[in-house]
Amino acid sequence: MHNPCLIVQNYWKAHYKILLFNALHNIYSDFKILYLAETEGIRKWKVEKNEIEFPFDVIFEGKISDISPIKMTIATYHRLNLYDPKVVIIGGYDRLACWAAFVWAKKRKRKVILIIESHYLDRPRSTIKESIKRLFVSHCDAILAAGTRHRDYVIRLGAKPEKIFIMRGVGGVDLSLYQSAVLERRENKLGLCNKLGVPCKKYFIYVGRFSPEKNLLFLLKAYEKLKNKEGTDNWGLILVGDGPQRKEIEGFIKDKGIKDVFLPGFIQKEELPRFYAISDVFVLPSISEPWGLVVDEAMTSGLPVLVSNRCGCYPDIVQDRVNSFSFDPFDEDRLFMLMKDITQGEYDLEMMGRASIEIIKNYTSERMAKIFVESINCVMEKE
Repeated sequence: MHNPCLIVQNYWKAHYKILLFNALHNIYSDFKILYLAETEGIRKWKVEKNEIEFPFDVIFEGKISDISPIKMTIATYHRLNLYDPKVVIIGGYDRLACWAAFVWAKKRKRKVILIIESHYLDRPRSTIKESIKRLFVSHCDAILAAGTRHRDYVIRLGAKPEKIFIMRGVGGVDLSLYQSAVLERRENKLGLCNKLGVPCKKYFIYVGRFSPEKNLLFLLKAYEKLKNKEGTDNWGLILVGDGPQRKEIEGFIKDKGIKDVFLPGFIQKEELPRFYAISDVFVLPSISEPWGLVVDEAMTSGLPVLVSNRCGCYPDIVQDRVNSFSFDPFDEDRLFMLMKDITQGEYDLEMMGRASIEIIKNYTSERMAKIFVESINCVMEKE
């Protein structure tokens, strides 16, 4: 069985990746996705296989964390023998199975393209681990980097700049889903708030996991300072999501008596655009954030964004004082001052929201798919 291009991915239950590969399939059909497993485990996304429009194979059902790395590695190698691709595109280097794909391709003199969605500021770096990554990166024929920071990181790891293709995103957003929610808000925000069970106010909104790297206690401390000021009764905070810090966050809100904070829990992708639609400003305070797809979602919803300068998307889609403001995720006073100025009407939020929509129009799944094809064509031409 021969497939010109095989893309090795961790798991298929990731809606934004399905959008990307559906877009890729529309313009380039000579590929197959090899998924190592069904799901990551920590995500609750509801994704159906009938959303997938491209050819794919899933090695193991269930959570990727439940599968023996050795078993997964052997199975991946066997699948590569079966499909015998000319080009192997590998979604990272964090698993033994990814290294198996790399070794398989090198032994057979096949082309290797690496997808890199991490950057240097993601987490503390180990000299030994970085040296091992350098071995992988420096021997790739091309690299698909999520953004500018990701490009800079792989250059540190030995990649040649001319081999790097920047996607400026990790998959994209379903535009029709978000645009219809924005339209619903414009027609009747009060009715939409009633449907979602929250008072009709102006809102800051966060969407994501409740875990330490997301820095939600930092956000709550800045918001607490804000609510202690007069004239903020018409502003609230919506924290959409779930995770290991949920009880700690609920306890912090209760102990501090912080007003107008709403925790609707984890929301599936079909309903999520409505929460963006009733909100006025998006906040992402992460200490570690490989990209930050929620920023793409918020901008598609026409929101100004407050984004930590540690986020991977920051240099690419966030334009300071145009559609956003950035902040150091350890500088609580900076975030508080930004939120205070916003509540006092210092900035034209509607104009910034329109700028968000215009900026994010250039970063669709279709555009990223074209970058994919460019990288494939480039390595194929060098055969």
